[in-house]
Amino acid sequence: MQISKREKYLLGILATVLICFGYYNFIFSKQVDKLTEKRVERDKIVADYNQALQDISTLEKKKEKLQTLTSTIAEKTLMFYPTILQENTILEIDKFLNDSELKGNLAFNPIEVITLEKLAADNKIQPESSLQQYADAFSGNASAATKSNTTKNSSGQATSTGAKTAGPTCENFKVAINFTGSYDKLKKFILSLEGYNKKIVVTAMTTSAKSENEITGTVNLELFGIPKIAEQDSEYLTWTLNNIYGKEVLFSKGSANGAYSSTIEAQNTQADTNDFVMMLRSPSSELPTLTLGKAKDTARETYVYADNSKAEDVTVQFQEENGELYYKYNTSSSFYPSDSSSKGKKFTPNSKDIGFEITSEKRLGNDDNSSVKLKINNNTTKNINITVNNDDTGNPRVLVSSEGGTVNVTNK
Repeated sequence: MQISKREKYLLGILATVLICFGYYNFIFSKQVDKLTEKRVERDKIVADYNQALQDISTLEKKKEKLQTLTSTIAEKTLMFYPTILQENTILEIDKFLNDSELKGNLAFNPIEVITLEKLAADNKIQPESSLQQYADAFSGNASAATKSNTTKNSSGQATSTGAKTAGPTCENFKVAINFTGSYDKLKKFILSLEGYNKKIVVTAMTTSAKSENEITGTVNLELFGIPKIAEQDSEYLTWTLNNIYGKEVLFSKGSANGAYSSTIEAQNTQADTNDFVMMLRSPSSELPTLTLGKAKDTARETYVYADNSKAEDVTVQFQEENGELYYKYNTSSSFYPSDSSSKGKKFTPNSKDIGFEITSEKRLGNDDNSSVKLKINNNTTKNINITVNNDDTGNPRVLVSSEGGTVNVTNK
């Protein structure tokens, strides 16, 4: 079949059009789309970069503003409790009663979370005396004389009312005190509340005569807890009452003894020679039979526990590398640090040696078999001095073995 020059020319044009069409649809348009996407990405990166530069340029101002806001918030919340602790409230109010020599019984409502009230102006218009305008004109206060609409309360002062709205909340704790005492003692009690460094609001009070010299009545108090952004109330959050809390026989006479009269927190407050502490208890205790941790760890981040009615295996390892000391330990069920394969946590001893205090207690009977088999691996140049207090002399709870460097055990 012969193709003329004209047909060849047309076929060439058709082929060229097809090639251009295919290139445009399958190559060029896709490249254009990719280029558009890249331009969008570039614009976003440029915008983020410019925003970052702007943020950096204002960083110091923002830091100053943050410090100012932090200081302002801390100042405004200073008189409020960081949280409501009923135990501390009992101690505080009991101190106020004792100092004022007022006799009282306390009753508590459950701690609640309430919505903060927003203060809004009261728009109620109180009518003025008809003679007020003449008095104002006589005194030369013409502008005041022309004001006929003012916002006043019944005593002639600006007022505001509280309207509850959904928003921020705080803890609320209500306390009722039934008291008996002289009027002077009641005044002393109220003045002590007013002078206290925390806001304790007297919401209601009733009194009646008991005798010629004594009155009786009820005082209702409210306390508010607002979380703080600074560590300004750390002392309030620390329980410092280290008295005896238990007995072997509930209704027996006398005070508790052994580990019942001590806690690992009390050990943490002893002399700075302790680096590690352990507490052992009988299986009858509601607390774990074994508690082990770093001394003075008020956050209890380093604590491990065991509740075993028989012998508990505990391993404590001390490692020294390049003059730095590391420790780790484990019970049958827990590790510290949680990554048992690590070399441990770095620490600095409180003295030239490593101090380890263990507080135990005497056996409570033939069924009391809880104990600890403590293995110490001392891979350091330090001596490890272990002091065991109050252990059972006939059947000790603490059995210590060691490997490596010197480990001294003293029973008291």
